[in-house]
Amino acid sequence: MMLWYQLRAGLIGFLSLLQWALILYVVLTWFVDRNSPVMRFLSRVAEPILNPIRSALTRTSRNPMLTAFAPVVAMLLIQLVIGILRGI
Repeated sequence: MMLWYQLRAGLIGFLSLLQWALILYVVLTWFVDRNSPVMRFLSRVAEPILNPIRSALTRTSRNPMLTAFAPVVAMLLIQLVIGILRGI
């Protein structure tokens, strides 16, 4: 049972770090060159999460402008998973 609590705490910590990486990625895209080492790293972390969400938003709405909300959707999904993990 103790292993489950440690695993759950680790997952929550990982998801929290992932949220911060997404926030940094979104904010830094406005100010930092995409070819900088920081942006390349953040892109490798964020884009595999954001691309499927962008694709789903485009398919469901046919409005490409909604892809700008992909980070918000990702954050909401991460918060949902964290809430579920905390409730277990």
